[in-house]
Amino acid sequence: MFIISTGQQKARFNKPIYGLTGSYTLSEGISLPYFLSLLEIDRAIDELRIAEQVPPSIETKWSLKELFQREIDETRVRNDIIKGYLLDPRKLKFFNAITIVLMPRNVDGKILDTFDELEPTEPPAIPWDSSDTEDAQWKQEGIEVSNFGGVQFASFGLSARLRWDEDRVLAVAVDGQHRLWALRTFREDTSFRAGTLLKTEKQTKIPVIFILLHPEAGFQNNQNQTDYSIRGISRELFTDLNKNAKTVDRARELILDDRSINARCVRTLLTEKTAEDSDYLIPLSLVRWQDDSNRFDTSYYINSLVHLDLLISDLLDLQLPKDPMERNHVKSFIDSVNLALGINNCEVEYEGRSLSQYYREDCCDEEGEPQTPFSRLPDNYLESAVEGFRINFYPWLIKLLIEFKPYKNLLAYAREKNLIEGVFANFQAQTSKHKGIIRDQENARDSEWLKREILKPQEDIAKMKEEQWAFKAIFQKAMIRLGKVIEFKYKEDHLGSISDLLTFLDQLYDDQILRLDATLLDNPFRLWTFVALNPGNDKIKVAKTVEDKIFSLLSLWYYGTRKIQLDASNNIWHTSPRKLLNFFSADKNTTQWPDCKKLFETLYRGFDTSAFFGRDADQLSDKQKDELVRSRFSAVFAAGLPDFPKPPDDQLIHEETSSNDFEDEEIPNKLGIKLDDF
Repeated sequence: MFIISTGQQKARFNKPIYGLTGSYTLSEGISLPYFLSLLEIDRAIDELRIAEQVPPSIETKWSLKELFQREIDETRVRNDIIKGYLLDPRKLKFFNAITIVLMPRNVDGKILDTFDELEPTEPPAIPWDSSDTEDAQWKQEGIEVSNFGGVQFASFGLSARLRWDEDRVLAVAVDGQHRLWALRTFREDTSFRAGTLLKTEKQTKIPVIFILLHPEAGFQNNQNQTDYSIRGISRELFTDLNKNAKTVDRARELILDDRSINARCVRTLLTEKTAEDSDYLIPLSLVRWQDDSNRFDTSYYINSLVHLDLLISDLLDLQLPKDPMERNHVKSFIDSVNLALGINNCEVEYEGRSLSQYYREDCCDEEGEPQTPFSRLPDNYLESAVEGFRINFYPWLIKLLIEFKPYKNLLAYAREKNLIEGVFANFQAQTSKHKGIIRDQENARDSEWLKREILKPQEDIAKMKEEQWAFKAIFQKAMIRLGKVIEFKYKEDHLGSISDLLTFLDQLYDDQILRLDATLLDNPFRLWTFVALNPGNDKIKVAKTVEDKIFSLLSLWYYGTRKIQLDASNNIWHTSPRKLLNFFSADKNTTQWPDCKKLFETLYRGFDTSAFFGRDADQLSDKQKDELVRSRFSAVFAAGLPDFPKPPDDQLIHEETSSNDFEDEEIPNKLGIKLDDF
């Protein structure tokens, strides 16, 4: 099949492929040439590759988008495509064209960014075989022949001819890789054809489209913000071809979609590649990106890609229009975009034109009635929106995600053991198949390699997470919500800054308050029972109501900590957590301490349950139940507060004279404003 051409000692060109050529020129300054051919099924299997067949290397670093293009779902291949389709005698068999990108590679098999990085060689002769009469017609006047980086492409009108050097070029599928792998498995696997197709099957021809990414073949790309590398363009093609095809998992969709504001914002938090560290980003090597799970409380992960997406969704709170032709729905969406992503109270804009102006002028008629659906943020406005995220959210959000002590400790361990930039990271970035190959290769040289380099670090990090709320997705969401209150929604001096919040959270962590099994002195239930743990089995109940209770408790703990500190600086002293909790239960204090009464009521309802009162619930009066709830609530509240500072001997202690601990309490705030004013 592959021919060593005359005068090329190191070149190994395949037999010519014949077909038709064309190009897509649907955008100004862009011309994307392609070559359409029919390949015999055996030849398609032999000469075309999927990304997993690119030789694995422990040194290779992968960008986040490229990681998703390389993984093959073997279960889908065997069960859905082969058994459920190819082997079904009742089915008419047909595959859409497989899309191939020719990729240059060096002698080590590493994919290069451009064909021009390869050393030029003498092009092969035309015809490839003097006895081949079909190919001989390609040696005549008027034929345009291009030779670049191990590729030879000839064309005459619409007719075209293609060859490539197998040692320097890989033909890799960017669309149809599961179909291609299914054909290979179907032929090679002993469970099916064991290496040889049936005579009738060999007559099949596979439609293949080759994308030709070199100016010599007619490729042009004058867009400014484009990754010109072969891998970058291949990634973009993969996204565009697959986005509207078979539904992909959320993690894959999230990373591959450049037109999603959520996806773009998530990626601002991550390093671009594996084996890359940063003081200001979450290392991709420690992020769970391989599946759709939002959990990161096991293994070596510091976070999950899908969870970060959920965080961003909550933070932005964009009101997507239910009806893209309904003006009020669209207006609410635009307002939410500007509120979250506008900079300095200005609208998201593009070239000086606001998003509202764009909607009025481009989507509505002269009377202001909608005439074009408006369902998502227009592409031109994405850069402004992402910049808004970088200014409004990123600075404080990234601090919470990497500087909170448990996360900081995990990162410190990973850096100490070189897990982010070393062998561990490069191994975790491999596909499942490549992991197996590398594991076997390394263990053959060193039987302790897997245990030492991979398993031990995973186990160590997993132990760091045991019984820690910090690594529970539901807790982190509540924590980030509190960060948003402090740094985005209100930004009041008395609420402090993200540094104050981190100091507060670190203290809770050091005091063992943020352990799932934290106990409460002289109390039959654990600290987090009725807040986030079920009383019967201490299991976490994952629900929005539980997240709300965690958020409420963290908020009241933080408010209480801030008030104790600020009041002490103004010679106002407190000695009773219960009286301080009484202060936050008052509606009149909500203006200064955002939603404090709502936070109080959310937690109160969590304690006010039959499970809390026990078997004697029916025998208790409402007043007795109320006192039990208040007592439990006060004990939980006190657990997260700092020690009350002792006043100087000449200072009075501010105490409430009322015998009812939970009546409204008037305590001056740090600004000297009487609470009655509210």
